[in-house]
Amino acid sequence: EGVFDRADEIGGDRMESMKVSQRGCPNCNMTCGNVVKDVEGMASELDYENVAMLGSNIGLGDLEKVAFLNRMADEYGIDTISLGNSIGFAMESSERSLLKDRVDWGDFESAKRLVDDIAHKRELGATLSLGVKRASEILDQESMRWALHVKGLEVSAYDCHFAPGMALAYATSPIGAHHKDAWVIAWEVTTDRSNYGESKVDKVIELQRIRGGMFEFFTTCRLPWVEVGLELDWYPRFFEATTGIKLSLSEMFRIADRIYSLIRAFWIREYGSDWNPALDIPPPRWFEDPPSKGSVKGSTLDRESYANMLSIYYRKRGWNEEGIPKRETLEALGMSYVSSEIHNP
Repeated sequence: EGVFDRADEIGGDRMESMKVSQRGCPNCNMTCGNVVKDVEGMASELDYENVAMLGSNIGLGDLEKVAFLNRMADEYGIDTISLGNSIGFAMESSERSLLKDRVDWGDFESAKRLVDDIAHKRELGATLSLGVKRASEILDQESMRWALHVKGLEVSAYDCHFAPGMALAYATSPIGAHHKDAWVIAWEVTTDRSNYGESKVDKVIELQRIRGGMFEFFTTCRLPWVEVGLELDWYPRFFEATTGIKLSLSEMFRIADRIYSLIRAFWIREYGSDWNPALDIPPPRWFEDPPSKGSVKGSTLDRESYANMLSIYYRKRGWNEEGIPKRETLEALGMSYVSSEIHNP
């Protein structure tokens, strides 16, 4: 539909009213984890992604129940983004009569049972535990339309019917549909969302260099830069103070480009003849099924415009039309030894 009528019941104001404490990583003063009590009175640490994926994504508008599902996932060691996506996939499959058992939208008891069955690989849970890509292949070809993933990784809590930049970020992330590498949506909603042009590609690559490259090899959190506003120029100083190695920001971005091309080369080698640029295309739903409600009602991604944007992305990355890093690109990045792994002699 594109909107959730009970969003206020699980939103920030509701969470703030229920919060009993905050948690953060060791030695971090940001404490970005919001701790609330679930339906059993137990502590559960919430943030945007787990509330969205285990709440509105599955039609559940009770924050205490969302917190309970989140605690179940934490205790089982299950990723809440993939879990919520998989439960939503099951609920839509049930709605379309592809499952023998009913799993209704917003049904807390069904969701609890699915979490338990996924963890123990029982019945439908055994199929869902494989992720929505494999589940859709097993269940029914038609279900691939609502199996929201890229390269097998489930999409997180950002709808891209009217966000081509975020769609490109999802599609070109080295690990599949993850927002961590280029959280471009926050910038995109403040600009021309219908733009598929070069400026949007530049922003995706810029954020991939910072978030998916520099912060990754720093093994540091993105939030002090995103939320607190630490200047990027500070990071080379932090790095030198910690390691004794002096690098400029541009040198760090070059390392980020090395990381992206190296990971891309790895996957191309591993996919072998199965590699296809179609792997860099977002889920069909964003092209084919427009939301029926809300501010983006009727919107879809345009396939031709997206294909052109992806071509621009490849060119700027120094990759060929198949999305494969060119020899000269690898050489310029000091990785000529990688060429023999992905190019014929």
